[in-house]
Amino acid sequence: MHILFVVQDLNFEHLGVMVLSSVLKKAGHNVDIVEARYETIKKKLENNNFAILAYSAHTFIIRYYLNLNLKIKKEFKILSVFGGPHIALYPETINEPGVDGICIGEGEYALPDLVNNLSAGKPITNIQNWWIKQDGKIFKNPCRPVIKDLDSLPFADRRLFASPDMAIVSTTRGCQYQCAFCAQQGAFRRRSVDNVIQELRQIVKITGMRYIYFADSSLNFSAPWLKEFSQAYKREIRLPFYCYVRADLITEESASYLKEAGCFSVIMGVETANDYLRNDILKKGLSRDKIVDAAKLIKRHKIRLRTTSIIGIPHGSLRDDLDTIRLNIQCRPDYALAFLLVIFKNTQSYDLLMKEEGASRNIRFVNDYLLWESYGGKKIKNLRRLFSLAVEFPFILPLLPFLIGLPLDIFYAFLHVVWMIWCFCFRFSKGTALGLRMFFFGIKYKAFLKE
Repeated sequence: MHILFVVQDLNFEHLGVMVLSSVLKKAGHNVDIVEARYETIKKKLENNNFAILAYSAHTFIIRYYLNLNLKIKKEFKILSVFGGPHIALYPETINEPGVDGICIGEGEYALPDLVNNLSAGKPITNIQNWWIKQDGKIFKNPCRPVIKDLDSLPFADRRLFASPDMAIVSTTRGCQYQCAFCAQQGAFRRRSVDNVIQELRQIVKITGMRYIYFADSSLNFSAPWLKEFSQAYKREIRLPFYCYVRADLITEESASYLKEAGCFSVIMGVETANDYLRNDILKKGLSRDKIVDAAKLIKRHKIRLRTTSIIGIPHGSLRDDLDTIRLNIQCRPDYALAFLLVIFKNTQSYDLLMKEEGASRNIRFVNDYLLWESYGGKKIKNLRRLFSLAVEFPFILPLLPFLIGLPLDIFYAFLHVVWMIWCFCFRFSKGTALGLRMFFFGIKYKAFLKE
């Protein structure tokens, strides 16, 4: 049977799709990918005999995918199914017109079961992990247990995409922590070092990639695992990589393991300088001292540091956000990025916010998520644009309360973009080509959101 995956960009790897492609091909099915454009999909469907159209989507882009799918369904008789991060939080997506099925759990066993049944003419309404809409009725099946042994899964299908620079790899699923703003929680599992190294060997052989990006929420969950990984990676792979780390798990020992393995850059969450906001509202469980100490260790080992912060947090203020800039200045990152607080349904932060604030004027509804703007949309957006510049050039800091109120939105956005490109090319992403590709991927992603 032929399955067509719709993806945002053919030039960047989509890890979940690649793993599903491997399990489907192992089961004897044919897999192809297509960029999420109506004319492109239409041409692909006209020239091929696809039975399933599959989407793996997150919340920011789900509306575009749903509208695109509905347009396709009006012209083609094809089963359309959705999975991915958005479905985990919003199973009510099954009620959307044009959606025939959603995978509410892991798809590596569920999707082949669906395809096998469809191919054999068997019912598809009774498969675990699937909610299926058929003849106006929705069949809601329970989730099967999570996959405990990640080593049992086939490696991602690296031939599916043609990214010439960077391979995306994941060594874990779930997370050991319970941050209120994050959906990546529960059932933490980790692959063995041997299994990860085997996949990396395959990546080098098949693709000739020059960089590795570890997409785990934190690569430094376990010091013993990291030590074993560092030794094996240095011995057998020797490619520069970057990853996420958690500040309170950074020690002299773990920082040295990262550096010895070939880590050239890490991303570390600072979130906010206010202890109450960080730990009581965001549930980060992290002290300010740990953040500063971790940053010093990372810099001492000559690893490039990118920090991420959240501004406009409920119960916070402009003063708190300015203090967050001061904390970032203490950390001396190579690039400091700030986000507005995005609140997804079925997360701790959503439940807390809606219970305490209700229809507060600070809440802005954007499609399937909420934005919190604690002291005005214009000011908080301008602060986000000037955030990284203020960290790099601290003399700006005293002027910020005045600057963010000026009608200079376009100019601030220009400064933000220019500084981001420079940092991605010459600091964070180890090379101008990769930095520019990552930046333009972001521009293309934002364009999708506006359609």
